[in-house]
Amino acid sequence: MRACLNTAAPNSRRALGGAALVIVLVLVLAMAVIAGAFAYAMKVEARLAVNTQSTPELEWLGRSGVEYAKWVLDQQRKIPDQAGFDSLKQFWAGGPGSPESVDDPFAGMSLKDIPIGEGFVSIEIIDQERRLNLNTTSEPVLELALQVAGVGASDAGAVTAAIADWRDRDDLEHVGGGAEKSYYLSLSPPYVPKDGAFDDPSELLKVRGVTPAMYWGAGLAPPPQNGPGGPRRQPLGSIAPDESGAGLVDLFCAISVGRVNVNTAPPAVLRVLLGGDPNLTQQIIQKRAGADGVDGTEDDLPFRSMAELPGAGVAGGSLFTVQSSTFEIRVEARIGSARRRYVGILRRGAARDSQVMLFHPL
Repeated sequence: MRACLNTAAPNSRRALGGAALVIVLVLVLAMAVIAGAFAYAMKVEARLAVNTQSTPELEWLGRSGVEYAKWVLDQQRKIPDQAGFDSLKQFWAGGPGSPESVDDPFAGMSLKDIPIGEGFVSIEIIDQERRLNLNTTSEPVLELALQVAGVGASDAGAVTAAIADWRDRDDLEHVGGGAEKSYYLSLSPPYVPKDGAFDDPSELLKVRGVTPAMYWGAGLAPPPQNGPGGPRRQPLGSIAPDESGAGLVDLFCAISVGRVNVNTAPPAVLRVLLGGDPNLTQQIIQKRAGADGVDGTEDDLPFRSMAELPGAGVAGGSLFTVQSSTFEIRVEARIGSARRRYVGILRRGAARDSQVMLFHPL
């Protein structure tokens, strides 16, 4: 009996020692996890503190970036061989410009990492005249645009009616799938329709029948089949969707002069204004892109006047232009590790009479 007790005691002590070791290891691991989480939280807090302290400076950098873009656009039209038209080849659009021209004011310059004071800004300039104006485009053109974006012919009529109801100021539902306040207030959560002009194309995501897939241009899905307002309108003839997979965000803007710049418009937009004709669209793209077939390169041959546009007098000619007047300026401002992005809308006027219409953080 005494021998058994003598044998069990060391085994018991070893078991207790092993359990204690496990507990210690677990505690050490827990402390390490807590310390890591605390360090990460402190890092996040420090980053937020830096960003908060730098917010006013970053905003002024953002505004400076918009002013820089204003200067670029003003200088662009002073270049003799590029006056009177805007194209993707030019410096403002990120193109090579005229590197061999003695009149090029942008020689050696870049739109990236521009030093301003203690910080840097990078800017991207996108003309709004490359897209259709969501507030002024007629309903037949809206319907055709939806089909080019991949929406089926029968569904495009219903979505067009809903868009028209969103932007008009009355409470009368369009026939064929329109929607007014009674429909939107029945949703969960409910909201009130705009009944006014679109401020941004992203408002389309609130319109009845518009899905994220339609808006962004991937994996298009049909909208609801029927709604209040009676039977659908007679749809347009079926139009094959654009091969680029363009979504509504690629086709529409909310602020522009209303006409589309034939030198900067993507193929899907050109096709809409050319009645869905893919052949005429391809002719225009081939002409302006030059021998390499790529927009925004040195061999581009942009249209300098509407007289050069093939088929302009047949389809969509009055809806085109070769110049842009409204520009979206995207700015990334940076001071040390603090960064922030801003967007501005600029309307280019005569001489130096350009106006910043909108500015806000992203």
